[in-house]
Amino acid sequence: MEHPAYSQLRPVTPSAGVVLCDNPSYSALEGTNSWIIRAPGDRVAVIVDPGPHDEGHLNVLQAQAEAGGAEIALILLTHHHGDHADGAPRFRQLTGAPVRAADKRWCAGGEVLEDGELISFDGLTPTIEVVATPGHTGDSLCFFIHGAGGAAGTDDDVEGIISGDTLAGRHTTMISETSGDLGDYLDSLRLLDKRSHGVRLLPGHGPDRDDAAEVVEKYINRREQRITQVTEAVEKLGEDATVGQIVDEIYTDVDPVLRSAAKQSTRVTLHYLGLSTN
Repeated sequence: MEHPAYSQLRPVTPSAGVVLCDNPSYSALEGTNSWIIRAPGDRVAVIVDPGPHDEGHLNVLQAQAEAGGAEIALILLTHHHGDHADGAPRFRQLTGAPVRAADKRWCAGGEVLEDGELISFDGLTPTIEVVATPGHTGDSLCFFIHGAGGAAGTDDDVEGIISGDTLAGRHTTMISETSGDLGDYLDSLRLLDKRSHGVRLLPGHGPDRDDAAEVVEKYINRREQRITQVTEAVEKLGEDATVGQIVDEIYTDVDPVLRSAAKQSTRVTLHYLGLSTN
């Protein structure tokens, strides 16, 4: 079974499978990937990003996770955006499982997740390492799936990285202007670059990828290129140049549909450079 496959459990690694929500959009690509962490024969399952408040999707997700009599012990959020997290309160009602996130505002019945924390349960083969990766939003996390129950920071048994919106299966990811930060994002990408080589990417949107490092390196190069382009555009046009003028200078053939995204990316870069926007 290949991506996209709506309302079905698609196994991706020995301990992780995905149910794709039917909520396609420009930012969500084909939809939100909701991840089920559970090895064959395990009595316990953990859900990462139940997705939007879509009753049909949540019901399918619950049925697939509980197949064979397993119990959903925990709901994890990569970050607070609605297409990943709005379904969490309802999913907690359906399953009784606590919700944990990096920000206490999005937790329910569970504690705030800590960077470097290792999550484990009796009856669940893999362990789940919490890795703080702020940038897309301030509360963004990745989850490293240790298929053999390994410890945090030891990558020999990491079979996949659930990345939320920090990394996508195709295209790039946007940085939130309200809670994101380009400097933090670059730091997060460099951290991931050290630990992602040969590890499968399990993204929040788009298809899974064989080697997460290939995506990480592409993202770093793209961001560094944009920083250079914005810097050169400001030097040419002057610091009083508007965001629209900078976009016209850099994105010479941008699709009008993508102009808003280009302006957002430019504003984020200007903020990173310490320049005001007009």
